[in-house]
Amino acid sequence: MGNVDLFSKSISILQKIYDLNKELDNEFIFCTNNGTPIQISAINSFLRSYVEPKMTSDKKLSSHIFRHTHVSKLAELGVPLYAIQDRVGHESSDITEKIYLHITKDVRDKLKVDIEKM
Repeated sequence: MGNVDLFSKSISILQKIYDLNKELDNEFIFCTNNGTPIQISAINSFLRSYVEPKMTSDKKLSSHIFRHTHVSKLAELGVPLYAIQDRVGHESSDITEKIYLHITKDVRDKLKVDIEKM
């Protein structure tokens, strides 16, 4: 299991969750009311039942979309590939580049503006 850098807002949210769950006597961050860990399938089911119907695209949602979006946004910000690779724990930059670093609409629009300025 790798390490993840957390920022003050994330730590604050996790502290609130911890405070809510501390009476459950377990080591899980995300757990049900009876203290068992929340299953990924339950999160995916929630996303498909409550979020997908409100979306304007036909994309299928899963919890993995948050990781994918995080990597895409880091790339949009100009974060170097090696730093993104390290952050998400990929052994090879090929994985990061091929799977996650597709060109986003924002990047495409910025490129168009930059080319027009030339």
